[in-house]
Amino acid sequence: MQKIASLAKELDQKYNGEEITLVMVLKGSICFVADLIRKIQTPAILETIRCESYGQSGALKGELLISGQDKLHLENKHVLVVDDIFDSGYTLSKVLEVLSEKKPKTLTSAVLLSKNIQRPSSFKPDYVLFTLEDQFVVGYGLDYKEHYRGLRGIYTFTENIGDR
Repeated sequence: MQKIASLAKELDQKYNGEEITLVMVLKGSICFVADLIRKIQTPAILETIRCESYGQSGALKGELLISGQDKLHLENKHVLVVDDIFDSGYTLSKVLEVLSEKKPKTLTSAVLLSKNIQRPSSFKPDYVLFTLEDQFVVGYGLDYKEHYRGLRGIYTFTENIGDR
């Protein structure tokens, strides 16, 4: 909670009372956003989009599907995309690319977790709260086949899940 409070303070200073639109990437960032929106003093609007790249198997990546962005009105607004985990970077970079077409005043990103791995591009989120090794984790909104989101902490998932 201390890192979320620090991020909230940094956002309050950056936006200096100007309204911000938080775009929550469902479903994994739900706990992070809930805690963040309660800490910031900056006027905030909450919007959601949904990104899916894991099939029912829960482990193998499939095609990235982004939904909900068509209903967002972001022109000339300060926008912060909030996601749960920065893995390959593909999802977040694609989301920012899609949302930039909505012509926001500013467009930044915050992630709860970032894996300490080599990535195909140099793209990085603007704010990262925690870095972790290349592990599959659950809890605090993160899931495995839609389970374990409600765990209060973040835990390494050790069941054999095959190739990620």
